[in-house]
Amino acid sequence: MAEFLVWLIAALGAVGGVVLGRVWGRAEGERTGKREAESDAMEDKNKRVERGQDAVRDGRSAGDPADRLRRNDGRW
Repeated sequence: MAEFLVWLIAALGAVGGVVLGRVWGRAEGERTGKREAESDAMEDKNKRVERGQDAVRDGRSAGDPADRLRRNDGRW
């Protein structure tokens, strides 16, 4: 009987270890995915800000203000 209890406890420990490993791995994967998504979003935001700054810089230094107004007048 004692030998059966030892085997039963060992089997339950193995099953518990597998379940705990699956839960732990899933939680770690979700954290990793969240970090990657956050870093991708920050990188995308930085690129958009940089493109906007370039557009403003290019628009403001595109020559004579009167010429810019004439070019822009047709776009309205």
